[in-house]
Amino acid sequence: MIFRFLNNLPLRVKFVLPTWLLMTAGVMFLGMAVDHIVGKNLEKSLISRATVMANAAASNLTAAIAFGDMETGREQLTALSADPDLIAARVVSPNHVEFVSFLRLPIDCGPQDNTIACTDTATEYVVRPIVLGKETLGKIELYISRETIDREHRILLAYLAIGTGLLSFFSLMFAQLLHQFVASPLASLHQSMSAIIRLGVLNRTIPVRHDDELGQLTTCFNEMVMNLSERDSQLKQTLKELEKKSRYISQVLDTMEHGVIVASPGDKVTYYNPAAANQLSRFGCSPTDLDELLVSFEPVSSMMAISRAVDKHLPLTNVELTHTETGTIFLVSTHPMASAQHSLLQFDDITAHREAEQRRKLAELIFDKSPNATLVLSRSLEIKTQNTVSVSKFGANSQWATLVADGQPNVRFRELKVLMSKGSYQWQRIIISATGASLPCKITVQTLSNHRRKVEGFVVSIVDQSVEVEIKRLNYLANHDGLTGLSNRASAFEKLTKNHDKGRNMYVLFIDLDGFKAVNDQYGHKVGDELLKVVASRMKASVSRSDFVSRLSGDEFLIAIHDTSTIHHIVKRLLNKLNQVMIINGCQPKVSASIGVRFWPSVDTTPLSTVVEQADKAMYHAKAKGKNCYSFAKAGKEEALDFV
Repeated sequence: MIFRFLNNLPLRVKFVLPTWLLMTAGVMFLGMAVDHIVGKNLEKSLISRATVMANAAASNLTAAIAFGDMETGREQLTALSADPDLIAARVVSPNHVEFVSFLRLPIDCGPQDNTIACTDTATEYVVRPIVLGKETLGKIELYISRETIDREHRILLAYLAIGTGLLSFFSLMFAQLLHQFVASPLASLHQSMSAIIRLGVLNRTIPVRHDDELGQLTTCFNEMVMNLSERDSQLKQTLKELEKKSRYISQVLDTMEHGVIVASPGDKVTYYNPAAANQLSRFGCSPTDLDELLVSFEPVSSMMAISRAVDKHLPLTNVELTHTETGTIFLVSTHPMASAQHSLLQFDDITAHREAEQRRKLAELIFDKSPNATLVLSRSLEIKTQNTVSVSKFGANSQWATLVADGQPNVRFRELKVLMSKGSYQWQRIIISATGASLPCKITVQTLSNHRRKVEGFVVSIVDQSVEVEIKRLNYLANHDGLTGLSNRASAFEKLTKNHDKGRNMYVLFIDLDGFKAVNDQYGHKVGDELLKVVASRMKASVSRSDFVSRLSGDEFLIAIHDTSTIHHIVKRLLNKLNQVMIINGCQPKVSASIGVRFWPSVDTTPLSTVVEQADKAMYHAKAKGKNCYSFAKAGKEEALDFV
């Protein structure tokens, strides 16, 4: 409805209105862009100026805060008052106690909860720390009024609005001028065409009113009208020749092996060749009724596409249709004909070709390209085909369920969902070999789909991973403590050395249990082993996942802590956890821990063996202090230094 209304508007309106609107919109967009950029620059300039002031004041206030000189601090803040936009400045100690302040607040602003709050005035807040060396003496807070940049922004908006209005007026005048130069010759051509409609084209020509491009076009049209009568006789002769060609084409179509049907809009069949009649008669269909033909085939979307192509006189190529009862597949194409809006439908039976192609793909996928054990399953998971590798390794089976030995369903819903959506899936399962052994295997499944993309079966590839699993198990045993499951000495040294080489700082903790020998002597080694498991569990629970816990030997453990900011808290938590009561097999063995700590920064070139030795000596220093405590070792020193 809107497009019809626009199309019916006068040419003057359609020419002037878009030109004016586009130029006005362009000016408005440019004005908004300028306003946005200028506003951002003003705001950035204000914040930058406030930041420079805060940095300078923070540097000058270091001595005043360090010596408690409040008078000098006030002088520094008073010096900032030269900036007219500064409304308040405060120097606050680390415990939020105000040292000195400067206030020049508007009426709507006032202190509130250790800050400055305003109801109407917009402000910017800038804070910078005041540091002396590595110590933070306090911070300086500046409150800057945005009133100046807001006022400048409003003035800019006013200028932009006035400029936009003026430019919009001038663009309207410019569009009117363009209309006078372009639309007037079109009106002249309209008058000329109206004359030829009223007077006819056989004996009268269109008068030329203007000697411009449109006038030259009218002259060419007059010459074309003069030649129409001469070409009329030629047209009649051509029609006779076309009739002869039409009879020849009909004879050619009758001898074609492919079925051909000519249809007009409304699915009306005007011609069909003998091949079409022979092919369709096998299904009890009449080639004269296109509606009946389309109902007998699927998918529905393809049938509707063919009918739509015939109605709209559009080309359509290589559309597959399947007969609903026999499954016969036809390849259909529509070709618009030049006369009478007819369309030629060509269809060919490709059922045998599709079946041969499917068999070729299956044979190539299963036997030619798969070096692993490969099976073909039906939709019901019945084994249809196995290659030689599959038979020799897993034996001849008829059902997939006979291969699975882990007690899980044949195919779980999650696996089936991914398989159907992506067309392939891979997972680990236990498969029974031909000798009865259970083998860990990697299974890869791919779907087999027909020409309609409907899944008809599955191709399964099975890879025996027994060797890989055994290698992983032996590797785990070589790098882990068999009792606690923690990393052993060799694995720990390798892991920590790699982390240190990657530039990571860490604290190395050497832990020795106090009273563990007495536990073994009193309760036996079985209780001692269980106690070590509990100790390992408590150690892992006391540190984060990024930290590293290992057992060196006996009751000696090594821990690497990467969060260097909370080392004292972590060590105390370890001591507390390991000193808590344990109940093992009805016994209550009591142990504690002595911990030696050595900080190993990334820039320290001391080898790990030396670092561990220093942490070990620090541990003995902790034992000498009374046990259940910890000591720090200095970097590069042999003796331990009591830090707590």
